[in-house]
Order: sequence, then C-alpha cells, then structure tokens
Amino acid sequence: MSTPAGIVGRGAERRRLDAFAHEIGTPGHSLVLVGEAGIGKTTLWGYGVERCRAAQAHVLVARPSEDDRDNPAQGLRDLFARHPACADLAQDLPVVERSRWVLDQLRALAADRPVVLAVDDLPWLDDITRRTLRFALRRLGDDPVALLATARTWSPEELAIPTPGLDDGVELLGVVGLEPASLRRLLTTVTPGLGTPVATQLGDLAHGNPFFALELARAHRHGTGAPPPGSALAALAHRVAGLPPATLGLVRLLAVAGPTPLRVLAAAAGTTTVDAAVRPGLDAEVVTLEHDFVLRFSHPLIATAVLGGMHALDRRGLHAALAQVVDDPDSRAVHLARAADGPDAAAADEIEAAALRIARRGAPRLAADLLGDSIRLTPPDDADASVRRTLARMMQCATAGDLPTALRLADSLLERLDPGPLRAAVVTGRVVLDFTDAETVLRTALEEVPDDGSTAHECLRGRVLGLLGWLLAIHLGRLDEGLRYAEAALAIGRARDDAVLVAQAASAVSTASLMLGRRTDGLIEEAVDCGSEVVQSQLALWPRVLQGRQQLWDGRLEQARAGLDHMHRSAISNGAEFQRSYRLCDLAQVALAAGRLDAAATHVVEGTEAADDCGDERALAWLAYPAGLLAGLRGDADAAHAHADRLDSWAARVGEQPRRAMAAHVRGVAAAAGRDWQAGLDELLSALRELDAMGCAHPGVVPVLPQAIQLASLTGATEQVAHLRDRLQVQCAALASPWADAQLLAATGQLLLLRDEPDAFGTLAGAYHRLVGLGYGLDAARTGSFAMAAGLRAGRRPPVREIGDRCLATVVGAGVRGWDTVVRELLDRARGGSDDDLTPTESEIATLVADGLRNREIAARMFVSESTVEAHLTRTYRKLGLRNRAELSRRVVRSGGGPP
Repeated sequence: MSTPAGIVGRGAERRRLDAFAHEIGTPGHSLVLVGEAGIGKTTLWGYGVERCRAAQAHVLVARPSEDDRDNPAQGLRDLFARHPACADLAQDLPVVERSRWVLDQLRALAADRPVVLAVDDLPWLDDITRRTLRFALRRLGDDPVALLATARTWSPEELAIPTPGLDDGVELLGVVGLEPASLRRLLTTVTPGLGTPVATQLGDLAHGNPFFALELARAHRHGTGAPPPGSALAALAHRVAGLPPATLGLVRLLAVAGPTPLRVLAAAAGTTTVDAAVRPGLDAEVVTLEHDFVLRFSHPLIATAVLGGMHALDRRGLHAALAQVVDDPDSRAVHLARAADGPDAAAADEIEAAALRIARRGAPRLAADLLGDSIRLTPPDDADASVRRTLARMMQCATAGDLPTALRLADSLLERLDPGPLRAAVVTGRVVLDFTDAETVLRTALEEVPDDGSTAHECLRGRVLGLLGWLLAIHLGRLDEGLRYAEAALAIGRARDDAVLVAQAASAVSTASLMLGRRTDGLIEEAVDCGSEVVQSQLALWPRVLQGRQQLWDGRLEQARAGLDHMHRSAISNGAEFQRSYRLCDLAQVALAAGRLDAAATHVVEGTEAADDCGDERALAWLAYPAGLLAGLRGDADAAHAHADRLDSWAARVGEQPRRAMAAHVRGVAAAAGRDWQAGLDELLSALRELDAMGCAHPGVVPVLPQAIQLASLTGATEQVAHLRDRLQVQCAALASPWADAQLLAATGQLLLLRDEPDAFGTLAGAYHRLVGLGYGLDAARTGSFAMAAGLRAGRRPPVREIGDRCLATVVGAGVRGWDTVVRELLDRARGGSDDDLTPTESEIATLVADGLRNREIAARMFVSESTVEAHLTRTYRKLGLRNRAELSRRVVRSGGGPP
C-alpha cells in the first residue's frame, strides 16, 4: 500500500485536501472522502491528516474496523486517547451527558487552535460515537472544528451505512478508480522489476482499484500465484491465509475484538511466544503495532476480509476466549453473548445488565441485540425474566428506529401469554409505542380478560381500562368516554389495593376531569405519591408528567418546569431514550409560555434529534406543535404552516383531535405575526370549535381562547369580545386557575377598552402585573399592549412608558413579530406630547386622521370600535370649530404635528 508521501496521481484530490487543511479554521468546514472499498480513500485521508497536522491543528484520530460497531464508545476512546480528560469517557454516563462532555472538550480544544476529527472509516463507528459526534457537529456553530473522514460505499451514489454529520451539508469528495497511467506507475514503483505489460494487465484486472492492483502485484512478486478472481476482499483473504498458524490465530482474534492491546490477544490465544506470533503479520503488512502496544489492522478492509472468511463456529470460539480475558464488563458481555449457545441464567443476567448500561449510554441497536441474546439464554421456566427482557428489547428496537421489530416482538408475546400481569405489561408497551391501532389492541385485550372475579384478573382488567381511558381522553380527545374508563380503573385499583394501577388511573382521571373543566382536588398528588415505582418502567404512564402539564395549564409555571425537567432527567438516567423526545416537547411548551423562545428552540431541536434517532413519527408530530408556535411567533409563516399541516396529517391518521386544535392555533399565531388580525382570529375560532367538539373546557390546554379575545379586540369586534369573555368567565368559575383568572381579568379590561370605560387601564394593568408575576412573559406582553392603549386614552403616559419598555424588551428579546410593531407604535405615542384643548384620545385620533387613516383603520390601531372613533371626531370638530377631516388635517399640519 502506498504511503501519503508516495501518492501517485490524484492531483485534484490532493489539491482539495491541501485547500481543506488551509481552511481548517473555517466554522462548519468538513470533508468526507467517499468511494468503493480499496479505491484509495485511506491513503488520501492519511495525506489529509498530515496536511492538517502541518497546519498546526489538533488532529483526533479514529480508525474503526468492522467489528468495532459492537464495541461501545471505542471510537471516542480512540479519538480522545491522548487527551488528558480521556479517563472520564470510562464513566457510565447517559448518552446526553456524554455528548455534552464531548462537546465541551471539543470547544475547549478549539479555543486553542482548530480541531480536526479524523475518522477512517465512518460506517464502522460504534453507535455511541456516531451519535455523540453528530450531537457535537450540529452544535459547534462558529467553533473551528472540522470532520475529515472516509465513508465506504457499495455504489457511487449511496453510503453503505448512515454516518454522523452528513445530513448537515458536509462536503462529499468522490474518490474514483485511478487512471491507467498512474496505476501502472504505482505498480512499477511499489514492485521493482514488474514490467509495464504486466502492470498494465494487473491494472486492467483491478478495474482501476489501486488496493486490489497492489494485492495482485504482491502475489506476482512473491510467486504465490494470482489470488482468486473477484474483489479486493478476495485478494486480502488470500494474503492472510498464507500467514503462519500462530499469527493467523492472533489475526482472527483481532478481527473479532477490534483494536486491542497485544497482551489481551496473547492471553486469549494462549500463546507465550508473542513476538514470534506477531512479527509475520507485521512483515506482511497485515497488522500494525502502535506505541501503546495496541494491535490493529493496517487497513480496515483486512478485518472485513478475515471476518468474511470465518465460520460461525470459529467466531463463537474466539468470542469465548476473549470473554475470559477482557477487562471491560460491557465488552465481556458482548463476547459472552456471541459465545453462549444454550440456557444459562447467570450469563443471561450478566448480558441483560450490560445491555441496560449500553442502552443508557446511547447504543440502542447493540442493546437490543444483547437483550435478544439474554432472552435466548433465559431458562424456559423463567417467564417473568423473559417478558421483562423482551419488553426492554422492544423499547431498544424502537429507540434504534426499528419500530416494526418492536411491534412484532409484542405481538409474538401476546400470542403466547395468558391473561395476567405479564400480558398487561406487554399490552402497555405496545400501546405506548404505537397509537395507530392502539384502541383496537386495548379493546381486544379487555375482551380477553376472564370474568371470574379473581384479584389477578380484576387488576388486569383495571390496567387495560386505565390505559384505554388514558388513550381516549388525553390523546384522542374523547374526554367523557375516556373519563368513564379511567374512573372504572381507579375504582378497581382502590378495591384491590393495586398501587401502580391507582397511580396511573388517578392521573388519567385527574387530567381528563381538568380538561373537562372539573377539578378533582388532591387526585394528581395522590397519583404522584403512590406512583414512584411507575417511573422505573420505560413503558408505563408517568403521573408526574401529567401533573406538570396540569401545572402549566393552571399557571404554576415554575412548578411545571421543575417537575417536567425532573422527568426529563429521569428518562435520561433510566435509559428511556424513547421517552426523551416527549419530555423535551413538554419542556418546549413550558419555555414558550415563559417567553424563553431560544430555550424552546433548543428543546425542539434536541427532541427532534431524539425522535429522528428512534424513527418516532408520533414524537415528530407532537413536536410540530411547539415548533410551529415558534415559527409562527417569529414570523416564519411557511415553516409554521408546514408544522400545522403535519399536526393535521397526524390527527387524520390516528384520530388525535387535540392536534387539530393545535394546528389551527399555530396558523392563528402565524397570521398574527403578519398583523392579519382577522385571519388569525378565524383560525383561533376554528381551534375553539375543535376544543368544543372534544368537550375541553380548560382554556390552558390549548391556550387559544385568550388569544382569540385579543385578536377580536384588535379588529374592534366588541360584541364578539363580550361573547368570548363570557365563555372564559364560565370556564374560570370551576378551575381556580391563577393563569385563567389573570386572562379573564385581561379580557374584561379589553372589553372596557373597547367600550371606552374609565376603568380599562387599571383593569388591564392589573392583569398585566398578574401575568408577569406568574412568569407568562408573552401573555403579559400582549396584555401589556392593551394596557398601554388604555393608559394613552386616559392620559397616563408615564406608566404607559414603563409598561411599554418592559413589553418591548420581552417581544424584541424573544424575536416575536407582529406584536413588536404594536408595542413600538404605542410606545411612540406614549413618548409624544399631549394637547391641552383635546383629551389624549382626541389628540391621537386627530393625528391619525392627518396621517390619512380611515376610521376603521384608526379603530384597529387604537383598540376601539369604529363608532367610538366617530364619537371622538365629533367632539374634536366641535372643540376646534372645524367641519370635516380635511380641515382637521390642515390644522394638525399647521400646528406641527398636533392640534392647538
């Protein structure tokens, strides 16, 4: 194999790599060499690595082989092997914490000089490293960190395995076959005495692939005969087959283990003559020995060739030998799983424990495989362990994006299990993973429960009833029907003293009742108190999550944030990666309510990444709500409508009525950002109709009613505002919700403003301060704009300026569009002068008339009705002795901007 210093040809590729090394300080600047196996990517990659080192970059190197995909975090250990903090990687960190640790290390290194992550070959990275690098590359922003990597392809257009960073605009440099002249020169240079005709013939056989051509030349030089026809893998297998038996034994162990310290391989092989065994491999350029005596293959293809040439029984023996000598418990579990072939309770326990650790660290594919091995090794009479491990495997399959396999596992168990707690657990798992036919699954399970009055079967009935109530009420929006099932489940749980059933059913009853506008005091607290063990399951309903949502709806924002953040951290610590996107969706909605739009955007991005990793369409649909509100608030109408369409599509697919209301809410917010108040109002009224169809009577569940009142006020629709305000008053009466009560006060103030009542300013200012105290930043800013309008009408300019400055800081700091203009215009009016002869309202209307606005436009600008504008103009004409708008306009202009 040629070395970087001896590259033949490849002028264009080398120039691109020279430019890459020159540009390594450029943020987000990454390059991946792609091409078929043996085409020369590794040689060019090595050239690029040396050029980056010459440019004084930190170069972190990983060269994974095929079997490293099942070696958790091996790529990270390789990359940070010479880093002082590398020992921290050995900690059992959850995937998010490990990813953030790596991100922090890269930023620290980049603060000194540019960093290059050099990886050959990306597709063989283990899952933990792959996900961690993707996490970091998406967040580094302006930091000078680049990826220089290779990625093997089996066709010129398609990568063999998805790789980190390639979905974020990383440049792909295709490496194709070497042109004939350069290939002949390469062969004659590396193989002295090889004539041009023979070199030409070998180049033709290799079809431009330099690695394959070199293997042919090597065989010709040593007189071993031509290797079998075919790919470079066949040529490599031919070379490896000629090694001495002791060397071949080490090479096969290396192929199974990945880069490994020589002492470990020697112990597994049982050899005491290590030097004699390894030297032939070094001489044949099959392996290399690094400074720390770690043995690895000289090219990733060699590992692939060795693995491809081994029988399954040979591999099993090698894994068994390695399991006896490796130090890392997770690596030992991987080898043990590959070696054991019959029921073994101890091995099954050990492998299950390792799988759960590996899942927590972020390798769900490997965890699912290990759990499958653990199930295979579980003794047939241990049904509890088998079901527990199958449920865990279901979750890991789903987390790895393989939902079909997860559902097949569930259906297979349901076919075998008799009614009982184990069957209930499987039903729960299946419903949590897939909503598309969840109602049918639950009703079928309910019919199958024997009606014999036994405690076990009654508790099973309660579990299914509780799940059905939770599904129908909270997710499908059939509140009354769902509440009946949940109440029946709660009665069974209390009668049978089933704490888990009580926790789940009580939380469903409490939440459904609250959505219907009927608070059940103490019930959600009871669910949380007796549901601590529920949280240990990745598949169960979590009462504290529902408690957090209730607190968000009611106006207890800090309690909601603390509780939902706790549940997010619980999901991480439990390894419940499938749950993480849902917990981030909750946190995004809390951040939106607080007006912390940047934090909400971060939660949406991280939640979307987690959902994408799991291939979870439902989570992506749920995240479309906070993502759509974000886009709408910031004036990106196209993105907002795309998210709304996703919500509508999901609702049509699975029958989730709340998503339809959320879609209309998103569209209404987007219209308001464009100051199309009427279009926004129409969308919000559509959302209210959806909520009415569900029977939802809590204004905080999908908070469109207060916003509909605001937009109706902006259009001057006094009667509509009065009607909507009365509706809000009826809902508030039964809720004792601080947020709803503050919104009712605000709605009352808006109605007073439209009717030109003197109490409007005091009422709206009071509502504004209540919402500020509750922490609902955007709600407070919107209400504050109405308080400003009322204060201007009452001539209260100093307090209006104070409120306006705070509201403007809120909406501008959050990047909110539409309302920022409203606040600015009102603040400009508050900072202007007043007139002694006219009231502040009359003076302002006169100025707007001079600006050319019609009565309807003035009414919308000042949050009053058109008849109110006409009444003020009549009084103004009388006071100033004028007859029409034209005379008033000339009077305003002569006086320099305001009537005398």
